[in-house]
Amino acid sequence: MTNENEAVSRTLALAWGLAAAPQRGPKRELTPERIVDAAMAIADAEGLAAVTMQRVAQTFEFSTMALYRYVATKDELHRLMLDACLSSAEGAIDAEHWRVGLREFLSELLDGYRRHPWALDIPLSSDIHFMPGQMRVADRALRAMRTLPAAEPAKLAVLMLFAAFARGHAAVEREVLAGGEISAETRALIEEAVTPGRFPDVALLVRSGAYFGDTASGELIEDDTALIFDFAVGVLLDGLEATFSGAQAPAPEPAPELTPAEALERAETELRAGIELRKQAHRRVRDAERAEAELRRLRDRAKEAAKAHAKQLRSAG
Repeated sequence: MTNENEAVSRTLALAWGLAAAPQRGPKRELTPERIVDAAMAIADAEGLAAVTMQRVAQTFEFSTMALYRYVATKDELHRLMLDACLSSAEGAIDAEHWRVGLREFLSELLDGYRRHPWALDIPLSSDIHFMPGQMRVADRALRAMRTLPAAEPAKLAVLMLFAAFARGHAAVEREVLAGGEISAETRALIEEAVTPGRFPDVALLVRSGAYFGDTASGELIEDDTALIFDFAVGVLLDGLEATFSGAQAPAPEPAPELTPAEALERAETELRAGIELRKQAHRRVRDAERAEAELRRLRDRAKEAAKAHAKQLRSAG
């Protein structure tokens, strides 16, 4: 008789906590979650290439074989890392309008790639969209779109569009826009090589300086990444608004009645979100208090300096 779990990839079963725990080895110290966290910390500090099974095992002072009892391959570990790093946003997206909600959602995805740029080096697998972290991402996106007058299949298409845009934009930021200042020699080469005869349309942008990020006044834009992102997001949102203009959202199907266990699970999820919002608020308050204290110190120093200067002027007079 065939076990139905045989039709489920091991990585997917492991991500959902359905893979059988090893019968031997350091059960208490090692878990797939702790292994993924350790691997992510290494990747954040040194890049994805530094993440090896041996290196992660050394973090826990265990043998590499002990790690293999929990995670079968480095590729499997990479997929688990990708699922975890893009689903770390907490707190509900409660924007009243879908434009605001989707902008927040897209910013979250892009921030995830910015915090963990190594995620761009992990290929997308066929089952990535079914992993728990990505399900959380999808849930947040659909919540952000709850006022968008579109059917559910269209909302899933919007989710795929925004996910693809975030990954592509993050790659451009990392590999192109963050490449540093263009040297005068490189600019001169391009200006000479890109002639109107060979590149009739782009040559106009090269001649004007716009292709290099110059403003109309000839000055270099200091942070064109933010400008490009804002422009692109505006285009995406305007396009969606035009596409669904005048459309009426289909009547939502009545929510299924929750079992007591499901109601408890939802309550726990909402409680965790509320706790995270409180923690974020406390962090913002602490940051504001530290900033205020520093401003007070600067003010006090300035006050003492002003008093000393006034005293010197009186003495000199």
